[in-house]
Amino acid sequence: MGYFIEFSERDVKTKGATRGVLPNREKIQSYCFDDEYAHLELLHTITPSSHAKASLLYPGCGADILFPLLYLEHLFPQLTEVHCTFVDTQDNQRLIETVLDDIGIPFSRKKNKISFYWKDTGVNISFIVENIFNIIDFLPPFDIYFERAFRIMKDGHTDYEETVVGKLAPGGILISDSGFLQTSLQEISVPKELSAYGEMVMGRKEK
Repeated sequence: MGYFIEFSERDVKTKGATRGVLPNREKIQSYCFDDEYAHLELLHTITPSSHAKASLLYPGCGADILFPLLYLEHLFPQLTEVHCTFVDTQDNQRLIETVLDDIGIPFSRKKNKISFYWKDTGVNISFIVENIFNIIDFLPPFDIYFERAFRIMKDGHTDYEETVVGKLAPGGILISDSGFLQTSLQEISVPKELSAYGEMVMGRKEK
């Protein structure tokens, strides 16, 4: 990874959520490091989930809209609707809207919310500008927990991972590039190379 990926927000005109519009894959790749994008092929080796509708929590999301969408596409092929909560201490909604516009995905906007289709899956995202460690106890249960490049932020919050597992709904799926080794989740076999740390973890909470 010998280069930087720059995110620059701009005012984006909404065009309305439109089913079936395909994203520009070359543009997607331009927002990813080459090795990370290549490793996404490993998602095909993971047994997919049968969820049809789900809620997803992504703490420390930054401007990353693409990786959760690509994971959902491969791991939840039957998903028709997903309600996402993106939490970060910075307001990244305009950055994420810019990325979606760049890759050709039209969306609708309300205050702190956007809606669009990823192929035929309806995606609704609510943005919360807050420290996840201050609000995790007050959030409703979720079906999917997605974490990426969050390991340093968790340092000093020893109860956080246990709290996350407690909030995960029965039958829910946890996806993380580090941590969560001491949990009661049913382990899902996953290539470790999907994590930049070489520690990719996936687990399912028993019903």
